[in-house]
Amino acid sequence: MPRSTYEELLSPGHGDGGEGIEYEGFNIEAVNALLDYLQKRLDTASLKNQSQSLSPILHCLTECARGNAIIRKYLRSKILPPLKDVMNRPEEGNELRNKLVRLMTSPNTDVKNLVADLLFVLCKEKVGRLIKYTGYGNAAGLLANRGLMLGGRGKQGSYSSDSEDSDTEEYARYKDKINPVLGCYEEPHPYPLDHILELQEGLQDRDLTESESD
Repeated sequence: MPRSTYEELLSPGHGDGGEGIEYEGFNIEAVNALLDYLQKRLDTASLKNQSQSLSPILHCLTECARGNAIIRKYLRSKILPPLKDVMNRPEEGNELRNKLVRLMTSPNTDVKNLVADLLFVLCKEKVGRLIKYTGYGNAAGLLANRGLMLGGRGKQGSYSSDSEDSDTEEYARYKDKINPVLGCYEEPHPYPLDHILELQEGLQDRDLTESESD
């Protein structure tokens, strides 16, 4: 479908606080209805019928997000809002992001790839941003398929230049202690070398004590 057709999902907003869901001057109710449909499908789909239940709506939302910047930004605000929960893994929880990230490791290849593609498009195909919201472990499959592992660039889409990404206070506070593989905060671990040095010092102290007692 031509990208211009996705604009039909938007209509001019009234800006008077009346009925309807508005976003950046547009009535976004049609897009929100698609999002509600995804939520219902996520809550009712079983592993057996995952592909049939989820593939059509995931593909639809991905193409909408890829084809229209307003739709993409609205979907991102609902699916990948500014990150506050940094203590739990991205796949843990009942938010829309959590439910979708869980599917990134689904045994159903079609669903797994469609979910990863949707989230990647919402991140404007920026690898660092995707890892921030999903964790490297969950994103590894998509990155490998697209040749983006180990710094590869792959084929990128064209997106608006505005950033749309700002760190919350919670994320900024723990940013340096977030494990990028897990996608959440992790208590610092002692470096193996430090541990070895401690063992060596302990052995030296023991040898010294034993030699003094001889």
